[in-house]
Amino acid sequence: MKKVSLLLGIVLATSFAMAQNVANTTQNGDHNGVEVSQQGTANLLNGTQTGDDNTAQINQTSTGTPKNEVLIEQGGGIYEANPGNDNIISATQNGKNNYAKSREYKNNNTSSITQIGDDQYAKQWIWASGNTAIQSQTAGIGNTSEIAINGIVGGNHATINQVGNLNDGSIGQGWTGWNHGNNTAIISQVGDRNTVSLADYTTFNPRLDGYTEDLNGLGIQQYGSNNEGSVSQGAIGSMVTDNNAALYQFGDDNKGLITQATDWNTANLIQLGISNSAEITQESGNSNIVNLKQDGTDGEATILQHGTGNKVKGIGIDVMATSFDGSDLNVQQFGTTNILNLQQADGASATVYQNGTSNVATVSQNQ
Repeated sequence: MKKVSLLLGIVLATSFAMAQNVANTTQNGDHNGVEVSQQGTANLLNGTQTGDDNTAQINQTSTGTPKNEVLIEQGGGIYEANPGNDNIISATQNGKNNYAKSREYKNNNTSSITQIGDDQYAKQWIWASGNTAIQSQTAGIGNTSEIAINGIVGGNHATINQVGNLNDGSIGQGWTGWNHGNNTAIISQVGDRNTVSLADYTTFNPRLDGYTEDLNGLGIQQYGSNNEGSVSQGAIGSMVTDNNAALYQFGDDNKGLITQATDWNTANLIQLGISNSAEITQESGNSNIVNLKQDGTDGEATILQHGTGNKVKGIGIDVMATSFDGSDLNVQQFGTTNILNLQQADGASATVYQNGTSNVATVSQNQ
């Protein structure tokens, strides 16, 4: 029988002073636990756990400006022979201008980052399959969340929740040329002038090849089949305005959903592949824009807009929305001075309903 060496440890570093505290933790083996609590500003945690069934729990609280940092890594690296399964990371930062980064390798791992306050930055990098990444940023302004999950098999889940204004979120799952699938990505933002946009994935270590070259500035990126991406921004009855959402899916049988409430919102959705479906809803708002492109066969898109001065068009400036090769598009616009520009080909169908005054619909269908 192979001998298993277990290292059980708890590291606790606590300070009530404003000076910098530094905690470095390293654990090798299985079923290890590390707990770090830091109070004050300019604190730093570096943690490494190699093995399976390990847990890391970090709490940092500050009231000042100098940022606290968390850098935690679980697993033995990207190679399949290395351990790193069934691990859990939980990091909480309360204050402002904090930074949290986690890396997990292998399968069935969970990484959770919670930040409360302004100007927070959270980044998660997970490699392999069956993993879950969760980020929550609340009661803050100017926060940034980035999640990158990669695995040949897929089955990964990523969720970003942001409450506040001027926040930015982005999720990447897979890259071009790999058969990823069955992933889910969800971004929920409540507040004004929030954005789902492109993360700088070149800053992840190791670098995620393919992202910046292929994604054209879009925010949720999914490669492979049977994936689902969802963006929700704003709430009906609120004063939330001027949000920007983007979703890009490469592959077949994928589903993309974008929901936005109130005014001056933009929804960008591109799907490249077969039998993809898109649902875009802009509720109770004015001057909203949908940029839609489905490139492939048997696609299906449903677009609903309520308000005045809304537009459905293609990606770019004053180009037509496109859905090709047997696709089915259903567009409903309620209000005044709404515009639809649509181009379809090869047995496609379109159902357009406009209720109001001074609306314009242009549909071009070619064989």
